Amino acid sequence: MMKTNKETLKAAMDRRLSFLDEAPSCRAAVQYRIAQKEVHTVKKIPVGLALALVLSLLSVTALAAGLLLSSRASAARIADQALEKKYGVTAEMQTFFERREKELPDGAVQVTYTGVGGMEYVLGAYTALVKDGEATVRWSHDGEDTLGGYEAEAWGREQLRQMMADSLDQKKKDAFVRQAAAIGEGHGAFEDDASSPADDDYFERREKGKTAALNARKLTEDEMIRIGREFIISNYGLNEEQIARMELYTNSFRDEANCWYEMMDGKPCFQVEYLLYNDEYETQDMTKRTGMNGYYMVYVNVETGAVEAYEYNSGLGGEG
Repeated sequence: MMKTNKETLKAAMDRRLSFLDEAPSCRAAVQYRIAQKEVHTVKKIPVGLALALVLSLLSVTALAAGLLLSSRASAARIADQALEKKYGVTAEMQTFFERREKELPDGAVQVTYTGVGGMEYVLGAYTALVKDGEATVRWSHDGEDTLGGYEAEAWGREQLRQMMADSLDQKKKDAFVRQAAAIGEGHGAFEDDASSPADDDYFERREKGKTAALNARKLTEDEMIRIGREFIISNYGLNEEQIARMELYTNSFRDEANCWYEMMDGKPCFQVEYLLYNDEYETQDMTKRTGMNGYYMVYVNVETGAVEAYEYNSGLGGEG
């Protein structure tokens, strides 16, 4: 049984933050919600417990209703839901993808999910077009055969489920990553992969952006942390036990006053991050896993309090 504690997750976050690019620390990467479950029971429960459950549900609904979302964040939530409904790609599975949003001239938002870590070809790209609160999703491997496990040349929901389980074993994880890379190379997926030119001014520009975001602040950090926390709870449907295990990562270190600030597409944001972990991950059936362990990142507009972007990483992919 593999131990995965908060230090492991913090190290993963540090690695993640060290690769921030212009579209930021601010890649909104991942996901709207966990799969909804209908619970049918004929067993009687105490009135007090029933009332507590009702109040809990009402509280979550109120939190969701009271939060402000940017057009991109709203589109991402709708796209995430459509992606899971049509293709079975859950929030936890999105650890194997990078998500990006692009606003289009007609008011629609294009949300793309692209495989990462040498798995670009086998996982392909999912593209969601979100407009008027509705999303249509397509996959670059639509119509291709996904049977045969890791031997297939297109990896869909079944492979992702297996990848989540195998990620808990370093040997198995290395094996499927190598297999994915070999299939991709066989299709010339990496032949035109050229590294980006050096950007000598990147760190200076980013530092100026962070300071500008700090100076634009109209809300207190405590207020923005509360907004981020409420978004995480309501967006991912966390229960009381999970909420009790949430640990604030924001402010756990602070080298500079602007440490947790970023400019995202011209919007000044404060970065709210939480860890959710056990002392160890259970090697349970990944098709039924709903623990939602990992880390959560929410970018809150320092002027309006709106959620500009969000990301969840389950720690079961390349970052765990």
